[in-house]
Amino acid sequence: MVEFPLENYIDLENNPYLMGRITVNRVAREYHAEVDIIHKESHKIFKHVAIIYRLSSAEEATLSGVQKLRRFLIELENEQEKKNGD
Repeated sequence: MVEFPLENYIDLENNPYLMGRITVNRVAREYHAEVDIIHKESHKIFKHVAIIYRLSSAEEATLSGVQKLRRFLIELENEQEKKNGD
């Protein structure tokens, strides 16, 4: 049996000090995913990315969280490239 909250950690390729964390919670028959970027050492939140509500399974919550984190990082990278190009 899976105990909640369920935490999943994702290494960030270009930053040795930060990592992504997807925290999945079960509320009644639904699942929610909290997406954060945290410090590797202390696990304190560096940037809160999103909360995704009303998902049908823990797997869907995890995958949706990973996708949200990926989109956030791509947007951040694109913004940085625009700043560097100006």
